[in-house]
Amino acid sequence: MSTTSIFDQAEFTPYAARWLARQQELAYRRAYYDGTIYRNVRERFMALGKLSAMLGPRLYRGTKAMFLSLARAVDVDAGIIPGGWALAEDAPPAWAAAMKQVFAWSNWATDGVLYVHYGAQYGVSGLKIADLREQSRVVITPIDPCSFLLIRSGQYDATPKLAIVVEQRTSDAGAQYEYAEVIEPDRVRTYADGQPAGVDGREPEYPNALGFVPLVEVQHLRTGAAHGEATAEKVFPLLDEVNQLASYLADIIAKHAEAQWAVFGAEPSDLVKSGDNVWFVPDPSGKIQAVVAGIDIPGVLSFIEAIRKEVQDGLPELAFSELRDKTQIATATLEIQLMELVLKVKRCRPNYDHGLADALRMAGKAAKTLNLGDLAVLDDEALIFDPERPVLPLDPMTQLDLELKQIALDTARHPPPAPPAPTPDPTPTPPPALNAKGPP
Repeated sequence: MSTTSIFDQAEFTPYAARWLARQQELAYRRAYYDGTIYRNVRERFMALGKLSAMLGPRLYRGTKAMFLSLARAVDVDAGIIPGGWALAEDAPPAWAAAMKQVFAWSNWATDGVLYVHYGAQYGVSGLKIADLREQSRVVITPIDPCSFLLIRSGQYDATPKLAIVVEQRTSDAGAQYEYAEVIEPDRVRTYADGQPAGVDGREPEYPNALGFVPLVEVQHLRTGAAHGEATAEKVFPLLDEVNQLASYLADIIAKHAEAQWAVFGAEPSDLVKSGDNVWFVPDPSGKIQAVVAGIDIPGVLSFIEAIRKEVQDGLPELAFSELRDKTQIATATLEIQLMELVLKVKRCRPNYDHGLADALRMAGKAAKTLNLGDLAVLDDEALIFDPERPVLPLDPMTQLDLELKQIALDTARHPPPAPPAPTPDPTPTPPPALNAKGPP
């Protein structure tokens, strides 16, 4: 049998189970994000390895993604977690200049948002460092976590010893094939449908000029799980409930939009229609009535609303919607009302800061191999981002007010020394001259 995947190779078969588990988990989280989780419920859960004895019959087969607020939460995270990627206040100016150059080469202003977007959506994200030797450039690119797997050096050493990158590509003839890249500190190998294959004029195996595995992986929320936790993972069960009930109610209402009628004590020939909605039954003993489903629609709607509120409470990113109608909210008050969001960002942000700092250090190492001295300064273990940068964006007037208050507070805590007392003139002052005429 011909090899069709890199994981069919004996060398990489030991990683096949880990790769499959990663694909299943991340596909499950993506389905909640894009709303496809309820399409063919049983088949999808079986394909994802998530079907249990209770899950299958519990979910209504007609469940639809009628409440889908996860995308909003991901957008908010991607917008506020970076905080401008501000370096520490005492950072050397050379760091900022070098980082700005790498970001410009990497189109970070447009592509960099995927770094946090992937993490919030999947629970895990990644960065890849590439040296464009022909252009004498180093770039940092966010990488879809569904396309790579890092193998650590050891139980207590998180340094990657191996990276497997797998993508589905289209050949010049229009055929789909699996492209795989295996990166080690000393070499890089490329494969097509599991077979060694050269790419872009290179041999299937060539030396790794960087001398390290140029990938970084971070988790959005660290929980001890292999793939971290997506930003909305805790509300997945609640989303199942609210979407199931809402879909069930919607189907019932749709089925009874055109009422079913029952006639008692009369033959069909006895019915006379007047207009579109009125029927007359000549037989005095006959009657006609609508058959309506006996469901407490207001009660169900109230229950759905209660669950929807729990979903919103479980996603502090959605609290912004409650502030839309409020005006003149002081910054301090705003932070109190959004405290859950602030605390969540302060928990997530260090993970992304650490990962991006590692990537910048790798970019500095790569710059050394390209003789880019101005960028080599990034290869510094002291390089960190400002851990105290604000979570919520401040308008200029609020920022100025905070700075003035900080200056006043610093002055009160450390008042300037009192000016020295004036030094007396050592030259004696002569007494006033007496009037020659003497006293009057």
